Parts: sequence; structure tokens; C-alpha cells
Amino acid sequence: MADRFVAGVDSGGAKTIALVADMCGRIVGASRLGDLDGRRPTLAQRMADVAALVRQAIAQAGRDEEQAEAAVFGLTGADWPDDHEPRAALLRAAGIARSVQVKNDMYVGLRAGTDRPYGVVIGAGSGVNAAAIAPDGREWAFGYYATAGGGNETAQEALHAALRADDGRAPRTPLTDLVLSKLSFASVEAMLRAYTAGQLSRRVLRSLCPLVLEAACAGDRAAVDILARQGSVLAEYAAALIHRFQMERLEFDVVLSGSMFKGRGPLLIDTVAQAVHRVAPRARLLRPRFEPAVGGLLLAYDSLGVAVTPAMYDNLAHTSPAASFFDTAG
Repeated sequence: MADRFVAGVDSGGAKTIALVADMCGRIVGASRLGDLDGRRPTLAQRMADVAALVRQAIAQAGRDEEQAEAAVFGLTGADWPDDHEPRAALLRAAGIARSVQVKNDMYVGLRAGTDRPYGVVIGAGSGVNAAAIAPDGREWAFGYYATAGGGNETAQEALHAALRADDGRAPRTPLTDLVLSKLSFASVEAMLRAYTAGQLSRRVLRSLCPLVLEAACAGDRAAVDILARQGSVLAEYAAALIHRFQMERLEFDVVLSGSMFKGRGPLLIDTVAQAVHRVAPRARLLRPRFEPAVGGLLLAYDSLGVAVTPAMYDNLAHTSPAASFFDTAG
């Protein structure tokens, strides 16, 4: 047991995190990369980057060329069941773990927030997804069905609010000054010219999302309306999953995973909670104790039949990298 270790990976739309932990729950290696899809065009190249990231975390743990006993990869884009095996085959071939399991990234987020055998997770980071595990073990994730919501859309709505206020379709909003300051433009027209010329990258635009939560917390009407819409959209995913698996009368956790749920103010979570409780009054909404990559470690322990003890949970909490390590850039 002393020489064995596990690996957990969370790969989302904006970043990829790899963690390595010993069998006592102590995290002994950590590494991260930015947006894989933006870095590498092919699946083989992206999985090579993921494998190299895990190898980097293993080396940081002082294990050099050793293999993890088990590695669980929560990967965005692993949305259809037939997406899993091609990714798993590439990762197995890299020789980084004796056992490799690929899952949609929502399931590592769910495991990071609950130790119950079934539940729902809403993931709202740069994009959006949601998934559930039913009481009978069935699983379903929205994946490509998720066409609305998330940080990128919220950022676009902030930009649109500034445009509408400037052209007279809507009242003036403090979001305008926040957006212009963040993007370093003197006027809305200058910002619009840069936007239409394709000069504002996805990462730069994504940085507008936290401004919406900040402005809503200060009472700005435009920002409040944006967040209320987002909350309704996110809750709709959860409600559909609850209906799909007939969980309306059950007690279960709804894990709120992703950077949007870390923002200032209660409005987004309150909106989601109110809508979910109309469908499932006994559901418990919660922010996860751990980051999704830690959920990958927990699933790796589960796959080995290792019972995660309270002492192991404490070790994971005490040895996890600082919160800034997991923050989405921008």
C-alpha cells in the first residue's frame, strides 16, 4: 500500500488539472494546462498532452517512471459512450496507469461533491453540462445536448448589455463601465470594432463573466436579469435529469460544480435552488467540498475497492493545492 498511488484528472473547456495522491489520501503531485482544444487539433495530440500532464504530476511526486495503480479521467468532449474507448486506449498506451477509466467530466465533479451513490451535478464553467446517476446505477449526461448556459454565454450577455445600453435599446447599466475597463477600451464603439474584427479572444471575452456576478451583487438590473436567466437555464437541466430517473420524491444531492457557482452573491444559486425544489423538494443543493480533479482521485479509490475514510478526506483537504491553482484564467 505504501508504494501505490492513484491519479485523477479534470479536463474542462478552459483548463486541465492532474492530481496524484497516495493511498492515504495525501496529494503528492499536481499539474495543469490551459485549454486543450485550443492547443491541439487532434484527439491523439490532446490525449498525449493529458498523459504528459499526469506524468508531470507523477514526477513531482518523486515517482518518475512509475505507474499509478488507477487513473480516472474526467474529460470534456467524452460525451457519447463511444467517445470513451478511443480516449482510454490512447491513455492506456501511454503507460501512466495500470487501470484507466475515462468518464465525462461531470462525473468527477459529482464525486467531488457527494459520497452518495446517486445524485445530480450541474457544471457551469466556461461552458455548461449536467449529469445524473440514478438510484439503479444508470447514468446520463447532457453532453452535446447542452446548448445554452455557462460562463461564455454569460460573458456574451455582458457584452450585449453594454451594446444595448449604448445604442438606446436598454437603460444605461454599470456593466458598461466594468466591461470597458476590463477590456481596456475608451468607448463601446471601439470595443465593438475590435469584436467584429475578431480581435477579442475567447479567453479575453470569458473574463467578462465574473463582472456580471459582481454587478448583480451590487444590484444592477441588467446583471440581475442575466443571472436570473442563467439560473433558470441551469435549473432546467437538473429538472430534466430528475424527471428522467423519477427522482422527484427522493432525497439526494445536487452538486453545483464550476467557476460560475464560485462567484459573488447568492442570486445564481438561489435561482437554481428555487426551480429545483419545485421539482424535487427533498433535494439538497451544495457546492462541492473538493475540486473536480479530487473527484477523479476519489473515483480511482472507488475503482480499486478502497473505502475512503474520514481521515483520507481530511488528508485530501489539507494537501490539496491552493484555490488559485484551480481558478479559470481570465
